[in-house]
Amino acid sequence: MEKKTLLVIGLIGGIIAAVGVFLPWQSVLGINISGWDLTAAVSYPYVILLGGILALIGALVALVSTVKGVGYLVPIGGLVAILGWIWAAADVGFGNLGNLSYGFWACLVGAVLALIGTLGVKK
Repeated sequence: MEKKTLLVIGLIGGIIAAVGVFLPWQSVLGINISGWDLTAAVSYPYVILLGGILALIGALVALVSTVKGVGYLVPIGGLVAILGWIWAAADVGFGNLGNLSYGFWACLVGAVLALIGTLGVKK
């Protein structure tokens, strides 16, 4: 696969991870609760959002600029987002993951795509 294509995948992954924080994670009594709604009680949505933004910035700069070293924000962002997601999953309880909505899963998909985009970072 071409390096630019991989970086675009990383860029899309960063966007999905960051946006997933604001999408519904769970429905309680018919009310959708996003990851962002949980930030008053827990910090992992901030971690996932930070990871998504880092991956997004790293991929974008690597695509449009010749600045070296910034592309490494893609793997760092992907790892940070995955660690935040694992923290969230552990807090919810791995046995209860089936009760969570698409926003929660979008964060994981975005983080994984960001890590795939790492393959496009120039070495």
